[in-house]
Amino acid sequence: SGRVYLPPACYTLSKEEKIDLLTCLSGIKVPSGYSSRISRFVSLQDLKLVGMKSHDCHVLITQLLPVAIRNILPPKVRHTIQRLCSFFHAIGQKIIDPEGLDELQAELVRTLCHLEMYFPPTFFDIMEHLPVHLVRQTKCCGPAFMTQMYPCERYLGILKGYVRNRSHPEGSIIESYTTEEAIEFCVDYMSETSSIGLPRSHHEGRLDGVGTVGRKTIRLDRKVYDKAHFTVLQHMTEVVPYVDEHLAVIRQENPGRSESWVRNKHMSSFNEWLKNRIARLQNLSSETLQWLSQGPEWSATTWQGYDINGYTFHTVKQDSKCTVQNSGLRIEAASDGGRRDQYYGRVEQILELDYLKFKVPLFRCRWVDLRNVKVDNEGFTTVNLANNAYKDEPFVLAKQVVQVFYIVDPCNKKLHVVRE
Repeated sequence: SGRVYLPPACYTLSKEEKIDLLTCLSGIKVPSGYSSRISRFVSLQDLKLVGMKSHDCHVLITQLLPVAIRNILPPKVRHTIQRLCSFFHAIGQKIIDPEGLDELQAELVRTLCHLEMYFPPTFFDIMEHLPVHLVRQTKCCGPAFMTQMYPCERYLGILKGYVRNRSHPEGSIIESYTTEEAIEFCVDYMSETSSIGLPRSHHEGRLDGVGTVGRKTIRLDRKVYDKAHFTVLQHMTEVVPYVDEHLAVIRQENPGRSESWVRNKHMSSFNEWLKNRIARLQNLSSETLQWLSQGPEWSATTWQGYDINGYTFHTVKQDSKCTVQNSGLRIEAASDGGRRDQYYGRVEQILELDYLKFKVPLFRCRWVDLRNVKVDNEGFTTVNLANNAYKDEPFVLAKQVVQVFYIVDPCNKKLHVVRE
């Protein structure tokens, strides 16, 4: 008809794609302290993201955006954006291998060249060209997190909180700052005394382990007691020689048995064997080993929330009541083949076993079957949380786990993408 149709650019999102993107972001729940609640920034009416702080943008580009665009945009554009996000994620790590920086720089140059192929020249200003200098900055100044602005912004918020007289903000800040500095100087000379009127730090004890919410005392049944106690024994350094000795005894008394049979026999009989073995020893030097061999109390403390290793963990039940997701975890362990694999799961119960002289926190988990843990062509780890396995070994020491969170896979709603 003599009219020319100009199709939308390859990076343009249709209304349906915008809805899919924002719906994915609005359903994401991150761990406590990870970032702001992303759903607060999503406006499905205007189809926009509004009100994000700089740290929220950092989390979005390094962790959330690569997942949210998995089912939208042409593959060439999507993969370019995901590679750019991967670069920012890699350059923002606290531990960086210097030998890998040159390859990271080469990959970024290729990514920026692809970006220039798909986006118009008006898209590029100084910020789009800035990443090419970040690797050199890392070589000169160290990891990028040491030069980030977020600590400065947080401290500026503290200083603004000192203002009492808005007509003289500088004087208010100086007066409050000097008062606080004088108090802290005096406190150094009274470190052994108990403070009056000062609240206890919220972060005290988080590394060693402290329960937070939902404290309850229960009596363990025999099956749970044996499995929990066995998990503790298997991961104590002082017990390792006795583990090897017990396995050797089982193999000697039952020649020809398979390794799986030996392992099951070891799990069912080691607790009682160790108790008798330690009882026969004379002049046992380790008091810890003595208490471990006797076993914990039958009454255990359960929690719905627990702080350890700098993480805040919740049970799945507690997570369902919150706007955060603290129940996901990952642990590296040896599989039946002897290789080291990554196991993913969710916390169902938090136990504190009482060995009288000390307490040991355990997580009872719902583990994902290792056969349902896949790494796709784009480098994303996906899991099927509905398919559970390893019910005979549900417990893990709380100190050994790393916190992760799960995002519903936009490409397959039955799967979840793992992020850390």
